[in-house]
Amino acid sequence: MPAKPSAWARDSPTPNSARVQATQNRLTFIWILLSTLVVGSLHHPCVAKASPEKTPATSKLSRSESGTATPWHLDRPVKVVVIGGSISKYYAGNFGQYLQYGCKKVEVLNRGKVGAGGAELSRILRQDVLGDPATARGLHAAKAEGWVLFQGGLNSVGSPQSTAYFLSRLFEAAHGSGLKVMALTLSPWGSDSDARFAGWRGLATVQATEHVVEFVLGHLDPAVALGTKGQGHDTSWSKNELPDIAIDLWHSPLAADSANPLRERGPLETTFGQSPFARRAAQKAELLRQAQQVPRHYLGAKYRDFDHIHPNSAGHRVMAALACQKAPPSWDCDCDAIRHSQWKGKVVADK
Repeated sequence: MPAKPSAWARDSPTPNSARVQATQNRLTFIWILLSTLVVGSLHHPCVAKASPEKTPATSKLSRSESGTATPWHLDRPVKVVVIGGSISKYYAGNFGQYLQYGCKKVEVLNRGKVGAGGAELSRILRQDVLGDPATARGLHAAKAEGWVLFQGGLNSVGSPQSTAYFLSRLFEAAHGSGLKVMALTLSPWGSDSDARFAGWRGLATVQATEHVVEFVLGHLDPAVALGTKGQGHDTSWSKNELPDIAIDLWHSPLAADSANPLRERGPLETTFGQSPFARRAAQKAELLRQAQQVPRHYLGAKYRDFDHIHPNSAGHRVMAALACQKAPPSWDCDCDAIRHSQWKGKVVADK
């Protein structure tokens, strides 16, 4: 297992230590990701192929170690709990922190977990949020408005129908407990140096990602979204199985889009017969067009942190600003304040 770097500093950095602390924070975040990979529990895009997930067993440690102590500390009526993977746990200004800064009636509690795929994300809601009395008490307080702020599923995107199934269960459980749901789709990701984006495999990876994106946006019917997981499901979704508000990050300014060139058509056309799409010869022209477009779905260079998956603080600010635009009036958001803010150990106005 990689050697763990120094612990994170808890206080805001002084000018002389800011660069050192930023480096320590980044190394610690990367160490967490690598450690999870080493122990083999990360169905992450860093793994060559994701396997279908199984519903996790009930954990004996599902309740918070804080006992009856509340994790809520601000006198704000809208309580928002973030559920997601490593992107939601970003170390230097994540979208939840930007939203709490710009939305004056919102308090955000982050329950993201590095490496969590669809099944694990569903478990986190059921056991670590709804199953934790202290957390649930704040969400369901008499004068509180409780929300789940979701962004995840990339760690199990290799099994897109399974991921959609577990996310639908997550949304249903949240609604069943009286909470509302704002869900951010998967964000742009990918790189020519990543084997999963080589040649025709790149199109398959993009299509798997888009499957989960389109499910969250409510654009797929259950039969398509769930596949064999949807056997016995009604032909349409119940209201509780989809988010109340969906934010499209995939088709957003986060994407490289035209900043990245199209792939050359020749090599793709030559290898079409050996591709996963070989049996779809009647659609070859459209598939070639889509395969050429693959690099335009990558995360834009100015929004990348240490890899092609995780947005930097500027990327998270974009994510928060997009969410802010669809936030309900009860959140009392100032989207301009979010756009003109920055991370300096905490979110502050950009002077």
